Amino acid sequence: TKAFAAAGHSAEAYAMLKDFAIDDDDHHQHIHGSANDGTAQAAAASTAMPLQPPTLQGGRLVRMRRKLFTREDPIGVHKYLGIFCLLNFIGRYRQMLFQDPAAGLGTAGMAWFSLACLIPHALLSASSLMFHTVPKERVVGKPMIWKEFRMHNIIFGLRSVLCSAAAALAIRFGNTAMVRRVAVIFSSSCILTSLVLADAATKKLRGKKHESTTATMPYPPEFSEATRYRFKCFYAYAQFMATLACLSVCNPAWPLAVLFPIQIASLLMTLVRKSLISTRAYHYAYTASLVAPWLVGIRHMKIACSPDFAVMVTLGYAMYKLRCKGVRKYALWIPAVALRIAIGDSMINYTAW
Repeated sequence: TKAFAAAGHSAEAYAMLKDFAIDDDDHHQHIHGSANDGTAQAAAASTAMPLQPPTLQGGRLVRMRRKLFTREDPIGVHKYLGIFCLLNFIGRYRQMLFQDPAAGLGTAGMAWFSLACLIPHALLSASSLMFHTVPKERVVGKPMIWKEFRMHNIIFGLRSVLCSAAAALAIRFGNTAMVRRVAVIFSSSCILTSLVLADAATKKLRGKKHESTTATMPYPPEFSEATRYRFKCFYAYAQFMATLACLSVCNPAWPLAVLFPIQIASLLMTLVRKSLISTRAYHYAYTASLVAPWLVGIRHMKIACSPDFAVMVTLGYAMYKLRCKGVRKYALWIPAVALRIAIGDSMINYTAW
């Protein structure tokens, strides 16, 4: 119960406690049988679990801070990593959209410093394991973090970091034929490895076989079936685009751009759990984060004068439609990875960055 209180749960979570309350008559008589036994009453008061959330004093910002920064992260590791990563995303997206399209990871800017800035993103994903109150099964009715989602988030977040670093290091080491080949093979290996690890996490952590991290995502009750279907389709298509961005190994900012919706989703789900945003707000904000990499890709295509992004959009849509028809994901990604390694850089402009 101490861990539950330390997590700073929402009012809805406290309301759910009533369904799990245990009425132990013997314990009740032992505690309250003697009205004069002050020690027993004190023990009952100290061990009783309140069924109402604590009242938070102060202004709106103070209450938000207390909800977000709880005793689960006593020294602030996850908190400060999250703040750094959020600020880094803002700065890097500003570069990608208005200045250097490679976000400092290419030939312009302080490339080694930009590479070092990827490390906190990897640590942010891994540090989420410190939270032990994450439920194994998805919370019904609201998009909140559960164990399977958290593990997928870590796996695909690290994939983006590694693929971004591989593309950036290839540039730093001269983009020679050997360096490029190593970078492509390494990124391809990361993609296939992430798929295998995600399947292993699903097998171990998924409570209900019919569920899916995307297809069974909770939506507001006011959303029509048509609206839900459009959201689901875009979410699924975006997953293919994110993987292709990591497989491209051209602009090192692409994997970083698709890392943004991966990591912001966890923050948005936390805000839902703390009752700071609604389910509707989550879906709108998450959709906006998925659109942001498209803006990067459009600017990339304009500056590089290369059809790379257009090819990704077309290939991603074709793979998405095949997946909808029941084609297994390994039947899609193994040939795509093999083709990427075989073709090499003959159809990719990697020198513009």
